[in-house]
Amino acid sequence: MKKKGKFNKRAVASVVLFITFILMPISGKMIQVFERGTYWGEVGLQLHALSAGLFIVAGIFHIVFNWRQLKQYMGGKKKKPQE
Repeated sequence: MKKKGKFNKRAVASVVLFITFILMPISGKMIQVFERGTYWGEVGLQLHALSAGLFIVAGIFHIVFNWRQLKQYMGGKKKKPQE
């Protein structure tokens, strides 16, 4: 059982990844709908760039923090072929 109050890096990386995954299409639609140069067009552009950068960083941290589980899932135990 994990200690209560311990900072969970895996959970933070997963939540940030999820939030930025939701923000990117919304900000992309803002860029498409509002003209460039208008206030909301620029807000959409900045939000899209920020969420894309955070998405990449959070994705890398997510892979790093879950590397052992990913290796087990992808590799697994190899069974010998039956003869």
